[in-house]
Amino acid sequence: MRKQSEINRAIEYLKPLVDKVSRLQVEILENKRSETWVFNQYVRDVPEDKQNETLFYAARDAAMFLSGKIGISSICPDLEDEPEEEQELEETITLSLSEYKKLLLRLDRVERRLGLRVGSLEKVPRKDISEAPDDLIGQADACRLIGCGKTTIKRWANKGLITGYQKGRSVYYSRRELIGSPVVRDYKDSKSNKE
Repeated sequence: MRKQSEINRAIEYLKPLVDKVSRLQVEILENKRSETWVFNQYVRDVPEDKQNETLFYAARDAAMFLSGKIGISSICPDLEDEPEEEQELEETITLSLSEYKKLLLRLDRVERRLGLRVGSLEKVPRKDISEAPDDLIGQADACRLIGCGKTTIKRWANKGLITGYQKGRSVYYSRRELIGSPVVRDYKDSKSNKE
C-alpha cells in the first residue's frame, strides 16, 4: 500500500484538472479502491456495449498506484517518482488467532529444542544423587526411553531443559521427569511426525 503522503501528492496534482479521467482517478485514490473493485465496476458489471476502456485503464492505473505496483509518474506525468531507496514496501501477512497461537507454539518448541531460551548460557550443574527421586535410570536407558543420542540428552541437561543427577562420574535421570518434560515430548512428537 502506498504512503498517504504520496496519495495526497497525486490527489493535489489531479484535483485541479477538470477532465473526466482525472476526476475518476481522484475518486479512486480518495476511496482507496482496489484493482478488483475497478475491474468489477468498469468491466464485469457493465454490458459490453457500454464499457469505456479509457475510464477503465485510468481507474486501474490509479488502483495500481495505490497498491504500489506503479509509480506516481504513471498517473501524474509531470511528477517524478520518488527514488527507490526512499520507498518502503512493507508486506503484511494476516493470520487468524489460531494460526498465530500454533506459530508461537512451534517457535516455543524450536527454542526449547535448540536451547535458545533467554537467560543464563552457563552450563547447569547436575544435582546430587541425594536429591533424586526413586525412579532413576542410567544415561543409556534414558536415551533408549527417549530415542535420542547421548549428546542430545547431555545438551538438554547442560541447558537445564531436563534434570541430571550426579553420582561420581555417572549421571542418572528420573523416568517420570523425562516422560513429563516438554523438550522430550516435543522431540518424540517430531520423530513420530517424520515417520
